[in-house]
Parts: sequence; C-alpha cells; structure tokens
Amino acid sequence: MPKKQILLWSFTPDDWDSYTRILSRFFHGFDIELITGAFNRSPRVSYETIDLVLVTTSEWSQYLKTLCAPETPIIWIKHTIDKKTYSRILEEGGKTGVSIVADTPFYAAQRVRMLENLGIPGSILNAWHPSLPVSQLKPLIVSFENGGLQNISGHEVIQFHGRGLISAETLLQIAVVLGLPGLAETDFFRSYSRDIVFTTRQISDMIGIGSYYAAAFGKAVTGLLYFVPDGLICYCDYTAEKLLGLSLSQLIGRHLSDIFPFLDGYQNRYGEFGEQVVKYQGREFVFDLWTTSTHGIYAGYILISDYRSEVEKELRLRTRRLSEKQHAKYTFSNIKGSSPSIQQALSLAATFAKSRSNVLIQGPSGTGKELFANAIHNASDRRNGPFIPVNCGAFVESLLESELFGYEGGSFTGARREGKAGLFEAAHKGTLFLDEIGEMPLGLQVKLLRVLQEREVVRVGGSKVIPIDIRIISATNRDLKKLVQEGRFRADLYYRLNVLPLALSGLNDRREDILPLFHQIAREYGCSFRLTPAAETLLITHNYEGNVRELSNCVEYLGSLGKTEIAPADLPCYFQEETALFPEKHETSEDKTILLDCVRSFWETGICPGRRSLQGRLFQQGYHYSEGKIRALLKELEAENAISIGRGRQGIQKPR
Repeated sequence: MPKKQILLWSFTPDDWDSYTRILSRFFHGFDIELITGAFNRSPRVSYETIDLVLVTTSEWSQYLKTLCAPETPIIWIKHTIDKKTYSRILEEGGKTGVSIVADTPFYAAQRVRMLENLGIPGSILNAWHPSLPVSQLKPLIVSFENGGLQNISGHEVIQFHGRGLISAETLLQIAVVLGLPGLAETDFFRSYSRDIVFTTRQISDMIGIGSYYAAAFGKAVTGLLYFVPDGLICYCDYTAEKLLGLSLSQLIGRHLSDIFPFLDGYQNRYGEFGEQVVKYQGREFVFDLWTTSTHGIYAGYILISDYRSEVEKELRLRTRRLSEKQHAKYTFSNIKGSSPSIQQALSLAATFAKSRSNVLIQGPSGTGKELFANAIHNASDRRNGPFIPVNCGAFVESLLESELFGYEGGSFTGARREGKAGLFEAAHKGTLFLDEIGEMPLGLQVKLLRVLQEREVVRVGGSKVIPIDIRIISATNRDLKKLVQEGRFRADLYYRLNVLPLALSGLNDRREDILPLFHQIAREYGCSFRLTPAAETLLITHNYEGNVRELSNCVEYLGSLGKTEIAPADLPCYFQEETALFPEKHETSEDKTILLDCVRSFWETGICPGRRSLQGRLFQQGYHYSEGKIRALLKELEAENAISIGRGRQGIQKPR
C-alpha cells in the first residue's frame, strides 16, 4: 500500500505542536506522512497528491479546495478536553466559577462555546482575555492560549496548548476516510479515547449511561455500538467486540446491515426494531436499538447483551458497581420558566438547599423532579459529595433491598464472594435521590424508616452496623396522602420524608412558559424552524399530559422534519386541531364579548372569519383560546342570534 499523505492546515504554525504530538502517536506504525501548512507561512502551492486534509476551523475548507484535487476529503478537527479537567471544572465551577483564558475576546468566547458543547453549564464559565483586569480571574484558570498571564499567584492554572485536544470522533473519522480502521485498534487510541471527553453528546451520554441501562434492563453483559444517519458504525466498545467476536477494524465504517443481516429490512426506520432476541454466529443476543434525532438528523445506538434467564440477569445486576461516586449534572440555572409557579418553586428549592432536612418533590410526570433534585444537591453544602439516583419502581423488592443496603459475600446464590456496598453507603456525605418513592414495597418502607431514624445500615446477610451521613430527596407523581389512607404507604415514613415539601406544577398550569421552553429546547437541539401563529396557538392550548418531556419530544419530532416553517399540520398527530384535548374553564359572558368583538372586527373589513382565523387573532391579542372553546362560544352566540355559523367555508356571518 502506498504511503498516505496528510496535510494539517491552520492559520498560524502555533497550533502545529499540539496537533502533531497527538497525530504522530496516532499514526505510529503506519506508513503515513504528515505535512504541515499555515496561511501566514506556506506559499500558495498545489497539494494535488494529498490523500486527506485536516483543518483547524471549518472556514479553511473552501480555501483548501482550491489547492487540492477536487476529490480530496477535508476533515474539520473537533476539539475536546481530558476527563480530569472536565471533572475539575464542574467541581470548582459550582463554587466560584472558572476563568477560560485565550488571547482575544473572540477566541475566549469560542473556547467557552466548545466547553458548553461538551456539557459544561455556561453559567459557571467566565471568558477572560488580556484586555480585562486580572482581578476578574477566578481561582481556577483553564488557559488555551497564554493570554499574557505571567506568574499568577493564588490561582490554579490548567494549561492547554492551542485550541484543545483532538476529539476521538475526529480520529475515528480519519481512520475511516484513510481506509485504515486498524488505527482505532492501537493501544494509543484505546488509552486516549478513555481519557478524553467525547464531543458528540449522544456518544458521551450513552457511554456514560451504558452500565445504567444494562442494569435497568437486567442485561447480563452489555456492549455498545453507535451508528450515524446512513447506518455506518462509528463507535464500538471493547465489550461489544468480545461479545460479537469481531475486531474494531471489522466494525468501524461498516454498514449495520453488512454486519447484522437481520437489520437489513429496517434501514431508515431503525427505531422500529426496539428490543429483540436475535441469533448471530450461532449465539443468542439481546439487541436493544435506540434512535435519536437532532435537526432532522437520525442516529442511534445498540446495546448488545448475552441472552440469559431472568434469574441470571438479576444476579448479574447485583454486581454492578454502585459504590463509584456520581455527581449531579444540573443547577438552578438549567431550570427555565418565568411563570409565578415555577419562580416560587425555584425560590423554595433554593431555600431548601441550605437545609439538611429531607425533601419530598411532588408533581406530574415530566415536570423536572430529578432536575430540581440535582439543583438542590448542587446548591447545598453536600455539592462535593456523591449524588446517587435510584428509581424505586424499576426493581423487584428483593433486588431493590440489596441495591440499597448492599450485601455480604455468600449471602445468596450468585452473590459476590467479597460482598458489595449498597447505595446508602455510596451516598455517604452526599445525597440519595429516591425517585418514584410511591412505588416502594411496604416491606422496604419499614427498613427505610429505620435508616432515616438511626442513620445507619446493615448489609443483607450481615450484622455489622455501618453509620452513614446522607440527605434524602424523594420524588413521586403519586398522591402519597391517598396511598397512606389506602394502607399502601406508611404514614410514619411519609412524615419523615415530607419535612420540606416541594410541589411542581404541570405545563397546563403555567402556559406562559410553553413557548419560551419550546424555543429553548429547539436551540439545544440545534433546530432553526419558525412557528406560524396558528401553530403557536396549538402549542399553547395543547393538553400536556407528559409536561416538559412531551414538549421536548414535540421539538425533537419537528426537528426531524427538516422544515423551516412549522404549521399546525406539521405538529405530531396527538395535537388534535378539531377537539380540545384539555378541560376548558366554563365559558363566561366576558369570553363571549371578547369573541364577538373579534368577529365584528373581521366583519368591518368584509370578511366572514373561520375558527382558525379567530383563534389566530385572539392569540395576537393575548387570549389563548383553544378551537374547542371557540366552537362552544360560537354556538352560544348563535343561540342568542348574535351571529350565524355558515356551512363549510362560509365562515361566521352576520345574523339573518
């Protein structure tokens, strides 16, 4: 195979050192020549023989196309940071903020955006450049360029050379384009990809939660594959390799249907596959296929596990490492809304964060109960401790007990010989979040009550008393008082948990937040469509049984359409335009007067309006009436001989 030539292009040579240091190790052992070029250093020469061009910013792509052969692929290097720095920024940022240093205001803002794309809240990042006073620097400084800093005492400085580290996704893309998948099988790449943060949030999030899904669904051994829109495999973890008996070079860059013939009929509709038991190379596996969509782009991942009996799955689940500390991701800055109810909840939650007492969050499904639990933890004096979430409705009683309390070695068949610490121990000096607390079996409620009273636990099968220092935040969408009356929830436990009650309202009770939330979620998904007034009205008047989660699904659905303007017909099918889906308030005489005035304003211009026209104008006037409510009001007005409802498209006419 002839030597491959790669051109690394930047504006100045300043970036060369950091990139070549990584690329030379990545290419070690392969016949690849790395050529460097810079706009302010290299003459305008031809690069006709180059096999691949790497550019530090996307703006150089068009310029490089004039210097290379037309078919030469050009890859824009995506940047990231190492996981240690990532954790340090989150840890320190929650307390004092972090200064992000670069040579100019533009570059400083660019580095902040890069970190935000990695999942770090922008609220804890402060861009700094030499034109700002040194007094504005935070205790922790992350410097991407020197920024003129000289011997800054009293500050912790983490120094990057250039724009940051090359992302693992970029290195994988290089391997695929060069036709050298073996580049992704080297010890260097495996070590490097373990140490850095993935720039693609879907990959990063799914790798991070892979073990959680494996446990939640009871999978014995789970591997992860990630694929891009056209079905090409772009990521595969070590476990998946071993399960399938294939090397990385046999998977990366290959199409799903080439590797897994049973997926051939699901092209462009992988989401319909779901979870199935399949046969592959004489073995049975559980394939659990998930898809996501952002701005019209579909992608997804596959969890692969050995098919075992349900009993063995539960026993394997017990071995999951839960003692490893987890940290809350969200702060109060992540919770959006201007309605009185959400502002009151935020104010109350911020007050609760200063206390050490137990918090009970109640509200409909999808209102952000876990988001509030994260924020309370991060605003408390336990912010540096672990935040351990557990869904009480996801486990059978015996399994939930061993998860919470842990167990001693040999306490049951399949138990680890050395035993295992439980979630109570894992949450020591931190917060344990008990989601869906209303689903906890009565037998466990008694044991939880004792933990709350005594602040100590005893592992299953053991006798040693282990003291713990934890705070309990619990959440439910059930009416716990009613469950207490029915004998399905202990009254003494209820009052132990409900020291600081926090009630969250559904979207139907704070409709003024719907459109701002919709546009915020759209920005997070990278969507750029515009809503027509009629579509805005339907969004506002819709009955959100799933609350913010349902609104988020709606945005994701609309983003997948790839349209620039969204009309009512584009909304998901469950947005019924002809029937109001939520309970209306009783129509008042004031409502009829408002509607009649609106009808007459159309008559004055010679127009007999329809219901949609009325709904749109009323919305412009600040009245959010659903089409069902307008229909009911029109019937009452017709009965009073104030109007005449025409047939078909004749509209609302003057009375005869």
